[in-house]
This record gives sequence, C-alpha cells and structure tokens, in this order.
Amino acid sequence: MEWKRINRKLERHPARAVIYSFALADIIGAILLWCPFSHVKTLSFIDALFTSTSAICVTGLTVVNTAQDFTHLGQFIILVLMQLGGLGVMTFSVFIALGFKDSLSFSSRLSLQESFLPHFTPEPRKLLFTIFAYTFISEALIALGLFLCFLGHGLGIKVSLAQAIFHAVSAFCNAGFSTFNDGMIDFQKSYAVLALIALAILLGNTGFPIVYELLSFFKEKRHKLSLHFKLTVYTHVALIIFGTVAFLWFDSAGAMAGLSWPLKVVTAVFHSVSARTAGFNSIDIAHFSEHSIYVFLILMVIGACPGSTGGGIKTTTFAVLSCTVWSRLRGFPQAVAFKRSIPVDQVGKAVTLVFIYLLAIMLFHFFLTFTEPNIPFYKSQHEFLGALFEVVSALGTVGLSTGVTSNLNLWGKICIILTMFVGRVGLLSLISFLSEVGHEPRPYRYPKERVMVG
Repeated sequence: MEWKRINRKLERHPARAVIYSFALADIIGAILLWCPFSHVKTLSFIDALFTSTSAICVTGLTVVNTAQDFTHLGQFIILVLMQLGGLGVMTFSVFIALGFKDSLSFSSRLSLQESFLPHFTPEPRKLLFTIFAYTFISEALIALGLFLCFLGHGLGIKVSLAQAIFHAVSAFCNAGFSTFNDGMIDFQKSYAVLALIALAILLGNTGFPIVYELLSFFKEKRHKLSLHFKLTVYTHVALIIFGTVAFLWFDSAGAMAGLSWPLKVVTAVFHSVSARTAGFNSIDIAHFSEHSIYVFLILMVIGACPGSTGGGIKTTTFAVLSCTVWSRLRGFPQAVAFKRSIPVDQVGKAVTLVFIYLLAIMLFHFFLTFTEPNIPFYKSQHEFLGALFEVVSALGTVGLSTGVTSNLNLWGKICIILTMFVGRVGLLSLISFLSEVGHEPRPYRYPKERVMVG
C-alpha cells in the first residue's frame, strides 16, 4: 500500500522520479564499487561515491585511477553505470515498464518526451525501440573499429575487445572514463583511435531528436526540417569549427608543438568535440595556454545538444539566446531564426536556465575555493582559474581536469560530487518542472511598468 502511494506521488511529479532514480542508482553503484571484489587497493566510501556519481552522471572526473585501482568487475560496474547514466535511469525504467504492461501513464510519456523529443509522441514503444537500437548499434560499430585499432597496437584479442567495448560505451555516453593509465594520451598520434572516439562522442551528444527527425525525414520523405533541427545542427557545427580554429591559433606552437600539422588539426578537432561534455583528452590539459583554457570553459558551459547523453546549457539554449539578441539588434520585437518566430515562453525558459546555471557555477566555485585554499594549476598558483575549470567541468558533466581532482580533500570531493549530480539531474528536473508549469498558465496578468535596464 505504501509503495502504491509513493508511486502515485512520483507519477504526479516526474521531476522527483528523475532525481530519486539517479540518486538510488548512484548509491547502489557506490556500495558495489566499495565492496572488496570491485577494487584492488584500499578504497574509501567517499572515493567510491565520487566514482559512482561521476559514472552515473557521465562526467569522467576521477579521484582514483580507473585502470589500476579497480578490478575487471569494478570496471564493468562503472561501464553499466555509464550506460544507465547516458540514456537516463528513467529511460530504462520506462523500457522495463513497457515490458510488463501495454501502456504508460501520461507522466511517464511526458518524462520520455521531455528527455528525447521536442514534441509529444503517441508511440512510446516505437520511440524507445529506436533509442536503444541506435545506441547499441552505434556502440557496437565503434567498438568494432576500436577493437581493430587496439589489436593493431599489439594489445591482444581479449584486452583489445574489453578496451574497445569500454571506450565505445564511455565515448558514446560522453562519460570520459578510460581504462588506460594515461587515457587517450597513450594514443596521441593514432589518427584512427582519435577519429573513432570523436565520432562516438558526436553520435552520443548530437541528440536523439536529430537522429529521430533524420530517420523520419528520409522514411516519410518530408520536404522540410524543423527549426529545432536547423538550430541544433548549425550551432553544433559552428562550435566545433570555433573550438578547432581557437585551439590551433592559441596552441599550435604550444601544447601541440611536437605534432605534425595534419595531426595538429585532428587533435584540435578531437578536443573541440570532446570539450563539449565528453572529457577525453590526448594532451594533458594543464599544458594548454590560458587562452585555450578559456575556450574550453566556453565550450563546456554550452555543452551538448538537447536529448543527448551530454550536459551543459545545451546548444539550442545558446542558439535561442543568440537569436534573441541578434533579432533585437535588427529591430524584431521577438526572437527570429530561419524566418520563424521563437515563442516568448521558450526565450524566457532559456534565460532562466542560463541564469540558474551561471549562479550554480558561482556558488560551487565559491565553495570549492573555500574548501580548497591551495589549488595548483599549470605549475603555478592560479587557484581561481583551476577551481573554476573544475567546477564548470563537473557541472557540465565534461570530465576534463587540470589536475585538481586527484588532489581534492574530503570537502572538495563532496563539493564536486554535488556539482556533478546537479549538472546531470538538477537541470533536467528544472526543465521538467518548467514544462509542467507551462501547461497550466496563470489566467491573469499584472499591470505593466517600465524599469531602467542597462
């Protein structure tokens, strides 16, 4: 009886279900990683919780070495947590629920729609099947390619297969975990490995709505693509180009000095793609110039596309705000893009999300600098930038670090754990909450009164 009451309560508040499901999976994962069969050396519960949170929130920040400190079973648990976190615990819950009954409640449909599509879907079973098929087919193909690459590096069949599967899931889910001692730095000069990892990241963070619309476009032979598709793809491509050019401009003679020009281009593209929430790096981040670090910060804040495995404020949020500013400068009364007007409520939603996101960065950054008074960064004491980079990386579920993570104290770890959890769950819950409010608009308005702005 008590379970039915809780279930009804969660049905009325889908946002709570998202939070509770992630929290439960996080705690279970931490307990499993804390067990003796999961780790080689002594592992504290806070480190187990940090690793579990990083995996379920597909972040990739680590306080222990994944390759050296965890057993094969422990690494498998991390892989499962990454897969759960990448697609969303609620997605798996809905998938399981559909296996036991023919229909879903309205709130479950709403939660599914808010996670993966910009419109309501009358066919959740078909949608879920497409999501899982796309995910596992993509991961399988990337794993096959990586297996051949690792085999060519002389790792052996079993090791190559295990590493290929782990990194395919980690890259597609934009998790950034690696079971190599130095991550992708070991394959700094491998065009194929870097290209496959970057491709997997793009397959995961481009967003399922884009894939779903492309499939519908060719299958149903539509003549037009939606505004959501255009804004997402244009912004996505523009950010990749921006990051690539910036890294080449600022660090072709710095962090990438020892590489050939073709490899510099590949490395710049790889980091531009990875910085948007994946967290893989083929060069130590601490070796990049401060100008490149600022570029990393910009890319990490914007993040991936909506309905994807990545974090950040999302590309469409950035695009909507950019269109709003540009439209105002051109004299339009509201945001315009591709000869379409963007609803005012969506502009307000984007402004609210960005404000809360930036506020969260400031609060967590203040707390981290308070708990970690001496954070090293790039062989000097740039504590402010080092702490800011760590917080933005955690909140955007990116996983890149300048070397701060492994030196965190207890309160610093707790701060980053909370930051990762809020980045993966809090903003999703906020979006869900705002959408619920949007379906029940208040039937009245207050009188207008002007204020001075700027």
